Amino acid sequence: MTSAFVPLPGLYGAVILTAVVNWFVLMWMALMVGSARKEHGVKYPLLYENKVTSQFDLVQRAHQNSLEWNTSFLVFLLIGGLSLPLSCAVAGTVYNVGRVFYAKGYYSGNPHKGLWGLYGLFYLLGATVFTAYKTFTA
Repeated sequence: MTSAFVPLPGLYGAVILTAVVNWFVLMWMALMVGSARKEHGVKYPLLYENKVTSQFDLVQRAHQNSLEWNTSFLVFLLIGGLSLPLSCAVAGTVYNVGRVFYAKGYYSGNPHKGLWGLYGLFYLLGATVFTAYKTFTA
C-alpha cells in the first residue's frame, strides 16, 4: 500500500484561517436568519414567508445563496492555496468580506453591493487550475 503525502507550504496556515473566517461569516448569516425568523414569525420548517416583499425572505435567501457557493469556495481555496497560499488567503478574504457586503445589500433589496467579492472566487478558481497544471509538470 502506498500513501500520498502533500507537504503544506509554510504560509498554508493563512489559508486555513481564511476557511475558519468563512465559517464565522456563514454563522453570522445563520444568526441573522434566526433573528429574522423570530421577528417575522416564520416557523420551521418553512423556508420562505411567501409574501411579495418579505424582509425575512431577503435575509434567508442571502444565507442560502452563500451556502450554495460555499463548497466551490472552500475547494478552490484549499487546493489553490497549496500553490499560492498567501495570495489565496487574500483572495479568500476578499470573497468573505464581499459575502458580508452582499448579505447586507441583499437585506436592503440590493444584492449587487457585494458582488465584487466574486473576484476573489475567480482568482481562487485560477489558482486551482494552476495547482492542477503544476501536478502535470512536476
